[in-house]
Amino acid sequence: MREGTRSNRVGVFMKFVRSFVLAAVAVCAVCATSAAQVVFTNYDGTFTSTGTTTGTLSLAGSTLTGLSGFNPSSFDTSATPPASVGTLALTTGSMTSGNILTSATFASGGSVSFTYTNGVTFTGSFTSASWTAVTGVPNTWTFTGTVMNGTLTVPGYNPATVGTAVTVNLTAVLQAPTANGLGYTFVDTGGPTNFTQPTLVAISPVPEPGTLTLLGSGLVSLGFFARRRLRGSSASK
Repeated sequence: MREGTRSNRVGVFMKFVRSFVLAAVAVCAVCATSAAQVVFTNYDGTFTSTGTTTGTLSLAGSTLTGLSGFNPSSFDTSATPPASVGTLALTTGSMTSGNILTSATFASGGSVSFTYTNGVTFTGSFTSASWTAVTGVPNTWTFTGTVMNGTLTVPGYNPATVGTAVTVNLTAVLQAPTANGLGYTFVDTGGPTNFTQPTLVAISPVPEPGTLTLLGSGLVSLGFFARRRLRGSSASK
């Protein structure tokens, strides 16, 4: 009789364990999203340097007009320029060589941030950056910066660190630079430019309070059954 009771307890315990494991797997299954290519599109803006052979370079007044490639796709959004769905701003580290009117390189540091009206943000600092006049194209410069370990934040999801390199490519065109007392100002009067993050890390949803309570209750119950099983085994000896 005692042996039968013990077997029943073990059977109930194992059924509970199987049910709890299956529930935990189901919860974790929604925590991962597949990798995707994410493309941000910006429009216009003003680059300002704080020197000619020294200082930093900043971008202000640039609007975001497109965001695509997120999974789930419900985060994708776009607008027809000059309409805006957010902002882009950046500041480089200190210039290490060159001339802002021709070609310049910048040390690591500074910051970059994309902020969308739907709450999506990406922030980080540059590991390298450069500013180069385009050969054969008057009054046109390109900015290239690389961000490592930036932080991507999507509403309802845990912030994710993007461990791969995010390359920011921007162009200022069609208007001659003007002196600003410290360095020069470059106005982008052309169309959109793109910056792409090739591989997006998986982002996991923030667990709802009910889910956390369910998991907590399951762990407590699992411990209770395990304790009763041990007591039953000791009493039968």
